[in-house]
Amino acid sequence: MADESEAIETPLRVLIVRGSFNTLGGGERELLQLLRHVGNRWQVSLATLQFPQQAKELLGNHEINIIQPKHPFSWPQGAITELTAGQSSAASREWKKMKIDWSNYDAIHFSVCRGTLEILNSVSDNELAGKGLHYHCLEPPRWLYEDVLHRQIDGTLKRPLWLTNLIFANQRRIDQKLVKRLAKMKGSAISGNSMWIQKQLRDIYEFASDDKKVNGSPPRRNSRGQMLEATHLMHVLDWKLWPQLADEDEKNAGDEIQQAVVSAEKNSPEAKSLPDEYVVTIGKLSFVKGAWETVQSLQGTGLSLVQIGGGDNSDKESILAHGSSLGIDVYCMPRLSQSALRAVIRGSVAMVSHAHGEPFGLTPLEAMAIGVPALMVDEGGFHYTMGLVDSGMLISREDYKSWNEAYGLAQDDDTRKLWAGNGRKYVEENFTIDVQLDALENLLLECIKSAL
Repeated sequence: MADESEAIETPLRVLIVRGSFNTLGGGERELLQLLRHVGNRWQVSLATLQFPQQAKELLGNHEINIIQPKHPFSWPQGAITELTAGQSSAASREWKKMKIDWSNYDAIHFSVCRGTLEILNSVSDNELAGKGLHYHCLEPPRWLYEDVLHRQIDGTLKRPLWLTNLIFANQRRIDQKLVKRLAKMKGSAISGNSMWIQKQLRDIYEFASDDKKVNGSPPRRNSRGQMLEATHLMHVLDWKLWPQLADEDEKNAGDEIQQAVVSAEKNSPEAKSLPDEYVVTIGKLSFVKGAWETVQSLQGTGLSLVQIGGGDNSDKESILAHGSSLGIDVYCMPRLSQSALRAVIRGSVAMVSHAHGEPFGLTPLEAMAIGVPALMVDEGGFHYTMGLVDSGMLISREDYKSWNEAYGLAQDDDTRKLWAGNGRKYVEENFTIDVQLDALENLLLECIKSAL
């Protein structure tokens, strides 16, 4: 961008960088959502090591310049790879093979993922000089800094913590080095996806954190244009995907839902359809998503649990047995189409999560958008996402009496109506794509200005 007057007439030229889209979890889908909407405002390219066919389908007919390896890239696996940080080395080598003309861009938007920041090993500080650099650290790599991803579904450790810490020591060192290098660059900014993660960035990388920061506000800087603190940029919903009333696709999703119930490998063989009264939780079966504790919270309520997101067969067997021991029917569902997902959520008593340290948590917002009560553990990002609206409840993890009361309130018609009205308005005002685009653009423009 040559000068301010030219910037007004010329679209912002942005390169978005993400190591991989292969898992197609919340982070990938949120970034694809951004890519579907930026075309009218920016001139945007995407650099990635892996972009599977399903990601292309989710991108739709939106024309995005995608920079990716000439040949399919795959991550090295195995214990030695983990000890030697082999995946980081492989990503660095692959980025160096890819031809990126950095002069074509005003700003670089890095999205946290295994292998993302390794692109810095293929570019010099001089090539990045004068560009806005924003690292959207949705969450610091949790497998490096927390134990929640190293536990079995019931919470038992997969291995002694000292051994886990040893295995990932090299990867932590590399991550710290790359983040600190980026933080020292003129015109850079590092943000979490919530105030919760802004505070995590303080604890893990020792960046200052100001509780008064608002969504998308730039960091304070020193006289050299270097960032002095972390900030945050929140997730949002694609409003078109969450209509207040069921559309025709949603109404016709019954066959897909029934097929998912019947074909789910570990469900009861007599299960032919969803139960009449159930709560729903979303996310692959794992300790970090908290489904084990959600089952415990349902004891004595008469409600079933519908889990969407799949999981390993051993985890399915474990959670179904756990539910059976407590008299609770558990239905494990795979990923569903958007219309089928909405239908299952809309038919539930409540959206529920006992996730451990959830960085942001889109699920309560999705529930609010279509008028379903959101009952979430009062931890992590949920505390900040839901704390300002009366559209459900935040509940202490082991306060089972309060969980039981919340399930009762979620079945009360007057309460549901009140929560639905409050939630829809709250999401519409604070978590739509235009809100995110405005905040991100404001942040990128400040980074560019600080880099010059």
